[in-house]
Amino acid sequence: MKNHIKVNGKLLQTNKRFSQLKESQKNWIVPELYNLYHNKMKEIRTTRKLPPHHRDTVISSLYEQIRDREIWIPYGEVKKYMFSKTAKMVKSFKKQFPELSKEIEAEHAKK
Repeated sequence: MKNHIKVNGKLLQTNKRFSQLKESQKNWIVPELYNLYHNKMKEIRTTRKLPPHHRDTVISSLYEQIRDREIWIPYGEVKKYMFSKTAKMVKSFKKQFPELSKEIEAEHAKK
């Protein structure tokens, strides 16, 4: 029981991994992560990986939503999962929003 803490009468595992979440929890987190990441890419108008301070805001807002749904997973595990999916999120942005991607690339080419 060294990796557990008691919070609000519930026993929580402090070293939980993303793969140990229930399938329904994963199926909610993954699309939400992609959505937040894509929205941030649209906001700062880029088709590349987000800079560190923007990535941190995406992770923080996702983690807030995870806590609101009472899914317990360490912040570091969410961050690690996001870093592993960054390349896929950028590729999927270009596939989901091809016109916007071309427009943004044209803007960057002009600069």
